[in-house]
Amino acid sequence: MTSTPTDLQHVVGRLSAPGLIRLISEIDDHGPIPRHGFTRSFPDLARHQVRHTVKEARDLALIHSTGEHHLTEAGEALAELYDAAARWGRQHQYPAKEGHFTLRVSSTLALLARPEESTSLPSTTRPEAAAGAPTLSGLETVRSALLEWMNDHSRAPMRTAYETAA
Repeated sequence: MTSTPTDLQHVVGRLSAPGLIRLISEIDDHGPIPRHGFTRSFPDLARHQVRHTVKEARDLALIHSTGEHHLTEAGEALAELYDAAARWGRQHQYPAKEGHFTLRVSSTLALLARPEESTSLPSTTRPEAAAGAPTLSGLETVRSALLEWMNDHSRAPMRTAYETAA
């Protein structure tokens, strides 16, 4: 199934939420989170923010609970996509030389949601720009991974939420 720019922007908008990036990455990196362990895992987030993020992850079928919260197959694939986006962002110092995982993931995904003709990086964020190397090297791989994830995992939950919001 082909995705339209609107679909891509909508999916990226939902997947770029900082809380969701942190939740999926936390479970991927450190294993399941006990049902009442979210406040320990995210002490800097208010309880309502954690509840909203967990609900969003459940609604998108990214996590499931069996007393502990585990990633679903879609959640595991999303964690790999987040890792690829962060790796590309770090490699290209995008969106800035100094940045943290969540910012790099959300910024890289936002870059991918732009229409292809406007997808370019500011020269100040490209260490390779002066050398004349391709400015978006490797980004197409991340874009392909995002489109594959959308095709394999996002259709039902993402589309349903999008259509009910419209």
